[in-house]
Amino acid sequence: MAINKFAIDFDSLFTNIYKLGSGLVLSEPTVAAVDNCGKGVVKFAGIDARKLIGKTTKNTKIVFPVFESEIVNEKVASSLLNGFLSKVKDGNAFSTVSCLFSVPCGCTYEQILKLKRVAKACGVRKTSFVEAPILSALGQRIPLSDSKPFFVIDMAGGVTNIAVVSLDGIIVGISVNFGYNKVSTDIIDYLSEKNALQIGLLTAEKLKNNVGSLEADDALSLVVNGRDLSTGNPTALNVKAMDIFEPIKIYYDKIIELSLDLLKKLPPEVSAEIRNSGVYVSGIASKMYGLEKYMSDAFNMKVNVAEKGEMSVALGGGVLLGNSNLLKKLEVKYN
Repeated sequence: MAINKFAIDFDSLFTNIYKLGSGLVLSEPTVAAVDNCGKGVVKFAGIDARKLIGKTTKNTKIVFPVFESEIVNEKVASSLLNGFLSKVKDGNAFSTVSCLFSVPCGCTYEQILKLKRVAKACGVRKTSFVEAPILSALGQRIPLSDSKPFFVIDMAGGVTNIAVVSLDGIIVGISVNFGYNKVSTDIIDYLSEKNALQIGLLTAEKLKNNVGSLEADDALSLVVNGRDLSTGNPTALNVKAMDIFEPIKIYYDKIIELSLDLLKKLPPEVSAEIRNSGVYVSGIASKMYGLEKYMSDAFNMKVNVAEKGEMSVALGGGVLLGNSNLLKKLEVKYN
């Protein structure tokens, strides 16, 4: 019997899926447009649903079934994931599905159970779970060993994982319940307060992705449309990267602060190893322009930014799909 083996990064912002034998096969927004007339049927999913954010009628509701990397709506999460898997699994009626899921550092048993129920509803026969920082390290091809630790910061859409990892697992780590989504909301709040301009979520994402920068004097600009809060009328504003530098750096400054606190608690031997290898940064938030220099200055050490940071976790899952012994060693286990 054929087995479809998938590694899934089911994040608040994007769902990335790696298929053994095929590589990365899907990357779509983790969002659904749901019938709001009582049936709760998913009308649009992923990319198609994202286009409707801020534009729906009373008959349709936008649902984000994963919030801060925890499933908050199992029914919609199951429908969404089932749709994604249908796009990438073999059409053979006799094939089965096995999934490796990424989970936050130090995840709870309840979080695991929710993922198990969602996977079961999608017809998944076997599930395994590995913490995101380990998967990120493997996906970046960091030369892990049992005795050599590395410092990893994975900045996803809804959660940020900060950990010291080795092939023996996580030595020390934390997961904080905010990620790249926070940058968007901070931009919305900032422009509302400073410029009396109300913009939507998609516009905020366009700003952070197209002109967002961690260089304070960056002059790149973008004209955005919104609502003038003083008149209520539609308006446009030319926003420069330097204009949104302050709201953008709020998130990164907090992650740096938490990371430095964690580094201070490490044993001297571990600190020395990390000083030599530097900090490894991944996740969708690692794409921010100027990040490498900004973090290097803050940490006073080398910062290694992943080439495909937003895919590192899924790629790491792909590594484990092809190494069952290592997967057994690193997967999350509960008594």
